[in-house]
Amino acid sequence: MTPSVKRQKIKVYNDAFCRIDVWLQQNFPDCSRTAFSRLIKEGFISVNRVSVRKPSREIHPDDVVEIRWPVDIGPSPLPEYLPLDIVFQDEHLLVINKRAGVTVHPVSLFQKGTLVNGLLYSGIPLSHYGAPFRPGIVHRLDRDTSGVMMVAKTDRAYLELVRMFKHREIEKTYLALVEGHWEGTGEVNAPIVRSRIHPCQMEVTPIGGKPALTILAPVITGDHYSLLLAYPRTGRTHQIRVHLSSCGTPIAGDTRYGARPVPDLISRQALHAFILSFSHPITGHHLTCAAALPADFRTALDKLGM
Repeated sequence: MTPSVKRQKIKVYNDAFCRIDVWLQQNFPDCSRTAFSRLIKEGFISVNRVSVRKPSREIHPDDVVEIRWPVDIGPSPLPEYLPLDIVFQDEHLLVINKRAGVTVHPVSLFQKGTLVNGLLYSGIPLSHYGAPFRPGIVHRLDRDTSGVMMVAKTDRAYLELVRMFKHREIEKTYLALVEGHWEGTGEVNAPIVRSRIHPCQMEVTPIGGKPALTILAPVITGDHYSLLLAYPRTGRTHQIRVHLSSCGTPIAGDTRYGARPVPDLISRQALHAFILSFSHPITGHHLTCAAALPADFRTALDKLGM
C-alpha cells in the first residue's frame, strides 16, 4: 500500500553545487542524512519533477526540489496559540520580542509552547528551510533569555540571513544585569567548549574550543550589581553567560553559571537581547530593531535603584 505523504517544494538558491543528500540534511537539520538517503532511494524526492534515486545526485541553483514526506516522519508541529510581540515585519522577514520562558522550537513532534507552535497558529508564512521543526528559524535565544529575534518568512531571506549570521554581518546588543561591581575589561576573548561534566553547559577553555569574543561596556555600576551592554562578535552557545561567569560576575539569576538564586529579584537569567542592527536580506536597507525590556527585568532594576 502506498504510504500517505505530505508534499513540500523548495527552490534552490545556493550558488554552489552540492550532493542532494548533503543539501537536504543541511537545510532540514531535524532529519538525518541517512534518513534522506533512504527517502531518495525509495523515490520520495524529485528535482524539477524528475524522481531522484541516487543520494550523490548534484543539485544546481534554481532547481526545484520536491520532498514527499511520509506522514509518519514528516508532519509539522501542532499550531498553538502564543502571544506574539511583533517588532517589525514585511513579506520576507519577521522580527519579534521573544518572551522569557519560551523555547524557540520543538525537538519532538508533540512538544508544545514553543515559538514555532505560536508562529504556525498565527498563520504567518515561514520559510520552508528548517522544517519540520524549525521552519524559518535562522538563530535562537535561550529559553529564559528575552528579546529581539528574527524569523525568515521566505526561502531567499532564510538563506541570506544564515549567510549574514555566519559572516558576522548582524550586530547584536544585549543588556545583562550581573552580580558584583563591574571592573572587568572591555572584552572577553576566550574559546568556549561543551562541558564534559555537565553536557548541557558550556565553559571557557585554554586549549581547543571554538573562538568566542564578547565586547562589554558598563551602563551602571553598583556595589552589588552592575548593568552592562554586551556585544557578542561570535555566536557560540551561551556565550555571554559563559564569558561573564568566567569574569567572576555571572548574570543575576543565572544559577547554571554560578549566580546565586535571587527569587525576590528575578527568577531567570537577567539577559535581554536588546537590539539587532543589520541590512535587510532582500532590499539591503539598513534596519535597527529594538525590544523593550520585559516587566521582570524592569522590576529588578527598579528594586536596585537603577
